[in-house]
Amino acid sequence: MNPPPSDAATHARYLAACLFALEPSVESLIAAATKSGWKRDYVLLAIMAIAMGDNGSTAAPAQPMHS
Repeated sequence: MNPPPSDAATHARYLAACLFALEPSVESLIAAATKSGWKRDYVLLAIMAIAMGDNGSTAAPAQPMHS
């Protein structure tokens, strides 16, 4: 994975570099999940929920579902 820009990058440039670095890994994860039979929409929703720290449970604080 590419590291972040070393110079004083603008927010837009930093975000663009981050997107460029993460895209292959995220696309690979989505492809693997859909190949396993998961619906793409649900895969994307799950990724967003994980990124936001929301595992779908309202009874307890968000915690990783796996260790």
